[in-house]
Amino acid sequence: MSRRLPARAIALVAASALLTACAISEETSPRDISEEQQGVFDVRASGDEAAGDSRIFLLTPGEEDGQQHLRAVSRDVANTPNDVLRSLFAGPNADEQEQLLDTALPDDLALNGARITADLLTIDVNDALRGLSQDGLRLAIAQIVSTASELPDVAEVAIRVDGETQSWPLGDGELTERPLTRFDYPGLVESTQPEFPPVPAASERA
Repeated sequence: MSRRLPARAIALVAASALLTACAISEETSPRDISEEQQGVFDVRASGDEAAGDSRIFLLTPGEEDGQQHLRAVSRDVANTPNDVLRSLFAGPNADEQEQLLDTALPDDLALNGARITADLLTIDVNDALRGLSQDGLRLAIAQIVSTASELPDVAEVAIRVDGETQSWPLGDGELTERPLTRFDYPGLVESTQPEFPPVPAASERA
């Protein structure tokens, strides 16, 4: 003869089953959010988190003379040409925007591909750079070259537009079609050296 469960016990079992069915299971590993899911939030993507061993170069706020410099910031991405350049093209993240860091790279700049041959990195992009002003283009190219030069085994950088060789401005504005190096943009990269205290005058040392 079977025994019937008390009504209170039956109610507890039913409530437990209902909570289990409605619970949101915790995922054990991160996953990518699809483009459809991203669109629901209607928020424009910003740059990656400022962490990690890879580095990209953004622009500092203009100084009194209006001159902007390049500042290195960290990125938690694989230290490969494609990953680092795509992170650069994404621009500053929210925290960096609050610090007034900026980029000269246009929002619609896209990386077609990148490959290393010996110590030369060849970067192929779409034609978005052609819409920049002369000074904007100089800063944008300096950002790309400085960022690419941080990659292992890269000494020179060639930038092409849809597979075609272009003339690009050096730090002084002169145009060239040859591969570029970080040394072509002297004075543009912000110094990481601390400012030395002024040397006291002889009367102060006495």
